Amino acid sequence: MPPSRRTFLKGLGVVTLAPALPGCSNSNDNLWTETDTAIPIPPRPVPSENFDFPIVSELPFAHGVASGDPLADRVIIWTRVTEEFPTSPSLPVEWRVAADADMRNVVASGTQDALPDHDWTIKVDVVGLLPATTYYYQFSALGGLTSIVGRTRTAPAEDVSAVRIAVVACSSYWSSWWSGYGHLAKRNDIDLIVHCGDYIYEFVDEDEKVRARRDLADINYVDYRDWLNLEEVRRRYALYRSDPNLLRAHQQHPWSIVWDNHDISVNFGNELDDSSVDASVQTTSLADTVRAFYEWTPTRPVRADGSGQFVLVEDGSYPVPDDPLQIYRKLDYGPMADIFCLDTQLYLPSGERPGVVSDNSHLPAGISLFSRPQFEWLTAGMLASQAQGKRWRLLVNQTWLTSDLSRWARYPEERRHLFEFLRGTNDAAQRVHNNIVVSGDMHGNWGADLVEKEFSGYRSGGIAPNTQNGSTPENIAAGFYRNSTANTANENARQGSVGIEFAPTSMGRGGFDEIIANGQPSSSTAEQIAASRGIESSLLATTPWCQFVEWVDHGYGIVHLTAESATFEYWWQDKLTPGAPDVLGNQMIAFAADDTSRTPPRYRNQLDHVSLHGRVVAPTAGDRTAAPAPEGILQPG
Repeated sequence: MPPSRRTFLKGLGVVTLAPALPGCSNSNDNLWTETDTAIPIPPRPVPSENFDFPIVSELPFAHGVASGDPLADRVIIWTRVTEEFPTSPSLPVEWRVAADADMRNVVASGTQDALPDHDWTIKVDVVGLLPATTYYYQFSALGGLTSIVGRTRTAPAEDVSAVRIAVVACSSYWSSWWSGYGHLAKRNDIDLIVHCGDYIYEFVDEDEKVRARRDLADINYVDYRDWLNLEEVRRRYALYRSDPNLLRAHQQHPWSIVWDNHDISVNFGNELDDSSVDASVQTTSLADTVRAFYEWTPTRPVRADGSGQFVLVEDGSYPVPDDPLQIYRKLDYGPMADIFCLDTQLYLPSGERPGVVSDNSHLPAGISLFSRPQFEWLTAGMLASQAQGKRWRLLVNQTWLTSDLSRWARYPEERRHLFEFLRGTNDAAQRVHNNIVVSGDMHGNWGADLVEKEFSGYRSGGIAPNTQNGSTPENIAAGFYRNSTANTANENARQGSVGIEFAPTSMGRGGFDEIIANGQPSSSTAEQIAASRGIESSLLATTPWCQFVEWVDHGYGIVHLTAESATFEYWWQDKLTPGAPDVLGNQMIAFAADDTSRTPPRYRNQLDHVSLHGRVVAPTAGDRTAAPAPEGILQPG
């Protein structure tokens, strides 16, 4: 079995945040009543000194709002009612959706009960909406106390000029100040944020101890240790939603999230030393972790039959999954794109998942990471997507598909099977073009063509230092890229590629430099970055299909889809500095159609540095923007 990422690399050498946000005031302007008579609103609950629970704003909507998995005519909206002592076993919560941030042009409304069985979360599948439209939403409970206003956007049904998707992965609360989430929240032209997994973590990494809630960096404290039971899994989500930057990113954009190993882990595994926690008292089960995932994320449930089809709720009741273990699903973004959200974690051969069996029968000899139902759903869906005229197929994938450093090294047969299907080995005898895989897990910046290492006849360009610097003064010429396409008008040297992979690092979890720092505490930052440069250049030299790699900086990515091209941006922030600036670390491009009249020629299914096509590294922007939901002021207290 190939070594894990960490093993391989090592072998190489808040108390409450107040005051309330706008929309959380006691003003009668926010009162939801069909009459003109003002109804007194009670004062907001004030928690006692003994209330030790992670929150970011005033009760009762102390974890903000969120939305997700948008379709052309509906979207999931989310909140949680948090009380120090529950006032009722069933608490009515009103919700409204409006066309304006002032919440005056209301287009949909209703009531749903917050229940302890759902950890007091509210999830509403809001129906009857218009496609490609920005909406605002808000919740109210306990006599008129309101949440902050959220902003969301439905998927397009007809053609649009562009679709802009932010890509995030591996967001460890303890490893970073999450400035990237704050910058994402300020963007007003994003259609969707996709999270590639490890949205939450079960333990603190030994390499990264940047912050702790209430500065309690104590392995015995509930917010700094591996979770022990369902309530502590739920509390971990509350901890994450107590971060102002993450709260704002959820407030301003719809999300689509898939889980990875840390999200659904059940084995006690703190990396920190000297823990006196008795691991034998841990009762956490897979049922617990996936239950909390559905409760605390705006994820639309799917059917239990493996079809990937949604469970659609028409009456405003809480959407409950038929089988919480099913997560793979597809979002239709009109003629521009289909977005396939994958699961490459659940079917790993692991004792953590008793009763979960992978169907390997689609492979002549080997094991499956997808399991046959998902593999057939994905390949059939991609073939149908192209037949329907969709320009791009975007796969939200947990870990680097094109690297043997990832778990995919253990599944070469299935990876080859997938690529050969896209290359035309399918019942339709049709090649599937313009496939984009966005990936996480490896905590580094990666860009590659989709080519299996067994494929012969592929040739790539030379290697050059990145033209951009990183987010810190020490990270100069951050990474390496290919300085030519290797193509001519008469020869497509990379025609074996069936698409591209874009992995824009982690939202904080450590890269290669931090592993060096942990193993060699006396090394300087410059020495750590130099060691990273060494592994980066080595990876390009030994992986011809890799087009860019950088393993120091952290942040998020932007995918800008148009009819002509897909542009990929690596955005970085210094994870150790609160409010760090947003730095565009690199920019790559793929084209939707071949054009041999250009110099160099354009060939689809290939990832190139923008400079190779006469462009400079500069931020893209959408031509559609929407007014933000009111942010308010969050002050640590």
